[in-house]
This record gives sequence, structure tokens and C-alpha cells, in this order.
Amino acid sequence: MGRDTLSLCRAALAKQTRPPDEVLVILDRDRRGAAWARNEGIGQATGDLIALADDDGIPPPDWLERLVAALERHSAAVAGGTFQETDPLLDAIRCRNALPQVEQLDPGGLVGNTGNILFRRDCLMQCQREDGYVFNPRFTGAGEDWELIWRLRKRGARMVYVPNPVTHLRRATGLQHLRHSFHRGAAIATLFRVMRGDSSGVVPQDSLLWGEGGTKTKPRWLKAIWLKMLGPFEWSKFQHKRHFWLFWLGEKCQAAGFFWEMWRGMPMIPGEPCVTDRGPAVPSQVERKS
Repeated sequence: MGRDTLSLCRAALAKQTRPPDEVLVILDRDRRGAAWARNEGIGQATGDLIALADDDGIPPPDWLERLVAALERHSAAVAGGTFQETDPLLDAIRCRNALPQVEQLDPGGLVGNTGNILFRRDCLMQCQREDGYVFNPRFTGAGEDWELIWRLRKRGARMVYVPNPVTHLRRATGLQHLRHSFHRGAAIATLFRVMRGDSSGVVPQDSLLWGEGGTKTKPRWLKAIWLKMLGPFEWSKFQHKRHFWLFWLGEKCQAAGFFWEMWRGMPMIPGEPCVTDRGPAVPSQVERKS
């Protein structure tokens, strides 16, 4: 994205207690999307461990050290955490649900944020060999991270959650949040179509659309529609009414994005293959560490 925060991210990497062996900056000048950028970085990386960060994230000094230690301690394939938001709206939304404060194996739903994650290279290369890609290029805006986590879980990859958040410098106006929610809804629809066609019974995290307790279930449409169209009724979790209403409207935009993408992917003639014509992807600039 060419954001000024890239220099701050690189400075944070230079101060790591466990210095990275190499740092790769991937510029997506042709707007091919985050999946392309991350695949490009992984393809260029030479180490046995590959960490991913975003250009608007500031890793703490012990970020790599703690991720590597957790990976080795649990003999895991993936280690990751979450963000500490600096934007008041995004922070209020993220703080609705408390996250664990201790390192632990992840049964599903904690590890997956590709702005704070470390992979063993061999598990990614297995995806490349067997699926033809690491991050699925069908996901041009969002959702590619959870789709990869899902494929890794199907292969039995062990994942460990590390409570060491990366400081997220992204700022969001109300309109930007609503736009982002719409695109996120579209990404969820793409993931839903992928999940619906799979028979493994494995899910990346709990969802009303595809699973509960780590196991695939039928979509719980009535509850999902009720929550997205009328709720969520979580005003008590917000200190400021404005933040709640923007969150509430964002859920409606997410539902609109979901149904819009589902409609776009429907065949025009019964029995005709689904072909989705995707517009320009959101540009991305991703930092790669090994």
C-alpha cells in the first residue's frame, strides 16, 4: 500500500531480540491481492521458518523469539497471535471477546492472523505441492489466512497461540470500517463455498455457517440471519455508543457483502459452473521474515 508505517515495521524488526535472518518486502504494485503478495514472499524466502507481518504492524521486541520458542516447545507447525489496536473503534470491536493470556495449543480460532504468525516452511511447501498454492489466489481481498489455516488443520498441523500482540497502526473512519466489513462479508462467502464443497468435517474456527466445536455442521441460517440482520445485541460491551452503532452497522454491511458475493457466484443457468468475475484487489504490501 505504500504506507509510511512500513519504515516503523522495519525498524521494529531490526530491534528483535532474535534477529530475522532475512527480511523481504513484497510490493503489490499491480493490485493482485494479499494472497499473491504472501505467496510471492514465501517463494523468495530461504529459511526453514517463515514469519509474516503487515506493513502497518509493529512487532514487540521479543516477537520472533517468543514465536520460535513456542513452535519448538510444542513441536508445532504454526505459532501466532493477534493485534493490539491503536484505533479506538477497532480496539473496542476487538475487545468484545477476551483472548487467553497464556500460551496454549489452539483447538481452532485463535491462530490465523497473518499479521502475527510463524510457519514451518515444510508445511507450507506441502500445501504448494498438493494444492498448487500456499495462499489460495481465489481470495483477493480477505479470508485467505483462514482458508490456509483450514487446509493445514486438515493435514493435522499443530498450532500454538502466543499472547504477544503486534501493535496495529491501522486507522479506520466509520465509512472505512463499513467498507471493510462489506469486503470481509464477501470473503466469508468465498470461504463458505469452499467449506461447503469439502467432506473432511474439519473447520478453521467455529462459525454459524460451517461448524461448531471444531466440527463441520450444517449452516444455522436462522440464527445467523437473526444476528446479522437484527443484532448483535452487544451494547453493554462498548463504552461509547458511537462505537457500538458503527459495529452494528458493520455487521449489516458484512451480511450485505456475503449475500452479494453469494449472488455473484451463482450459475446463471442450473447446472452451469460458477464463474466469479472479481474486480481489482485491494493493494497490499507485506513484510516477510525468516
